[in-house]
Amino acid sequence: MDSTTIRYLRESVALLPAGDLAPVDEFYRRLFELAPEVRPMFQREMDLQTKKFSDMLAWVIAHLEHPHDLCQELRAMGARHGGYGVKIDQYAPVGSALIWMFQHTLGDRFTPEMEEAWMEFYAFASFEMERGSREAVLTGACP
Repeated sequence: MDSTTIRYLRESVALLPAGDLAPVDEFYRRLFELAPEVRPMFQREMDLQTKKFSDMLAWVIAHLEHPHDLCQELRAMGARHGGYGVKIDQYAPVGSALIWMFQHTLGDRFTPEMEEAWMEFYAFASFEMERGSREAVLTGACP
C-alpha cells in the first residue's frame, strides 16, 4: 500500500464517531444479511465481538506502515478464523459489509478514493488471512 492509500484509510476511520460502536454493530447486521450462514459462528456476546472488531480495526490502522507486523497478525487471524470454521469464500461478504459500514456511517464523507483504499486494503488483508488459514491446515497448527 502506498502512502495515499494509507492516508485515505486513516482519514475514513478518523471520521467514524469516536468511542461509538454503532458502526461496528451495523457492520455485523449487514454481514448477517449478506451471509446468514455465518451467524451461528458468533455464539459469544455480540458486545464483546463488536469491541474486538473495533480494537482490531484500530490496531490495523496503527500498523499500516509496518507491513511485516500487519502480515503476521493477518495470517494469525486467518488461522484462528479457520479454526472457528470460517471458509475462505466467506471473506467476500465481510469485505462488502466493511465497505457498507463506511458508506452507511459516513455518507458523502466516504469518498470514492476512500472506498478504493478500503477495497485495496481488504484484498490485501483477505489474501494474508487466506494464506494463514491455508498454512495452518498444511502444518496441522491449531489456532
